[in-house]
Amino acid sequence: MLPSSVPAVAPHRQKRFTFFSKLDLPNARLLAGGLLMPNLVSLATMTSLVDIGLPPRSVAIALYASIAILARRIPFILTVTLFLAALSFDVVQTLSLMFGLAVSDLTAAVDHAKRINFFASPLYLALIATLVITTVATLACLRSRTTLVKANIPVLFFLAQAFGVLDYVSNASPHYHFGSTMGRNEPVHSAAEVSGFRQAAGIEGNNVVLVIVEGLGYLQDQNARARIAEPLYDQSLRRDYIVTSGKTVYFGSTTSGEMRELCNTRTFYTEYVQSDTGACLPDLLAAQGYRNIAVHGFAGGMFERERWYPTIGFDQELFREELVKTTHRVCGSAFAGACDADLAPVISAVSREAGKQGKPRFIYWLTLNTHIPVAPGQALTDFHCGIDGGAFGRPKVCRMAELWHDVFAVVAKIARDPAVAPADILVVGDHAPPFWSRHDRAQFEPGQVAWYRLQPRREPPMPMREAPNQQRASANDAQVQASSSPND
Repeated sequence: MLPSSVPAVAPHRQKRFTFFSKLDLPNARLLAGGLLMPNLVSLATMTSLVDIGLPPRSVAIALYASIAILARRIPFILTVTLFLAALSFDVVQTLSLMFGLAVSDLTAAVDHAKRINFFASPLYLALIATLVITTVATLACLRSRTTLVKANIPVLFFLAQAFGVLDYVSNASPHYHFGSTMGRNEPVHSAAEVSGFRQAAGIEGNNVVLVIVEGLGYLQDQNARARIAEPLYDQSLRRDYIVTSGKTVYFGSTTSGEMRELCNTRTFYTEYVQSDTGACLPDLLAAQGYRNIAVHGFAGGMFERERWYPTIGFDQELFREELVKTTHRVCGSAFAGACDADLAPVISAVSREAGKQGKPRFIYWLTLNTHIPVAPGQALTDFHCGIDGGAFGRPKVCRMAELWHDVFAVVAKIARDPAVAPADILVVGDHAPPFWSRHDRAQFEPGQVAWYRLQPRREPPMPMREAPNQQRASANDAQVQASSSPND
């Protein structure tokens, strides 16, 4: 017999129904528009699905949640405006910390972005597409005020707070603490200074070579460092040069690295050139009768190098268009330009031509091909990276290391070439590689770049007694940084 009335729901089942009633359409739209969609990439980085690390975004998370709450009461056009403003803040802050760019640097980078082929990189293409899709989806969720007004605000508020804390705990890292604004008031410890290169440049009338290597951070694995710099420790080269190495602190991006090593300053290049005091290395060497030559494989208009290089003392600049006419090969993806591995004969030829004037030369080379994202399969060196990264343990780090090895091979060639040698030579990184992967970044010491100095020997070295120790001595030379840099 059927009961005459429906029995009362048990208390524990009433609580369950009450909980699920909060996940109705209004709450779903509010949570999707205020938390899930605008933070989708950050949510993905907290899982093993995506190997991307982002800086902490706690402020942006709070802003998105606040805008979703306001969307219940304000016109949709105002919601759109506020969301786009928050999105701009989020992108600027994230890129600033990811790439070590101050706002002034980032503004300049955006202005010159037309020279970069972002769509040549699958990663950049995916990130841009994700940003567009999540923006459209977020605004679609926040469009209906009549639906959102029924949502439960405390649910979003507390979930956003919890996610903000989790995001900070998961993503806080010393690798994101080296923006150029943070170093503006810090003392300058350029590799040119700590290695003794700047003080020695021009003293004996030798040619001078400064190579700033894109993304050459300080690998924590000593064997990895030795493998990359192996061309500098070749026996034939070490007969003529004393090789020392070390590490030094960096702040900021590539132009910050240039100003650090060329001018011994942390001032942004646009500010510095307005009141150039003649203290940059090219100016100092020009006063000693040097002819100054700058070489860079990318467009001269990028960061206005074709304009400010002459201001600090360069007599001649060679950029992508002229270099590729000679090398007939292009490398890179988003930053396509002349191949670093092809530039040894170009640098030797320009030095030889300039030498006809009877002047010593200062040659400055800013490399290109290890700029993120690195195009695979273009290095002349083969470290057998495979899918496991070979001896480097990470495929992207390994592929970058191959290109660094190519650069060191070029340096070794020009160091032997009579058109350049004997020369005081310094090779130094501009900044650590800004990998999107937190695991790739972890291979490098935070805030440090590597440097190597080749100093011409005044006398030939003593012959080595035991040939089998030669390779060991070459590798161990990479360890001298403890006595070469005050930052170790």
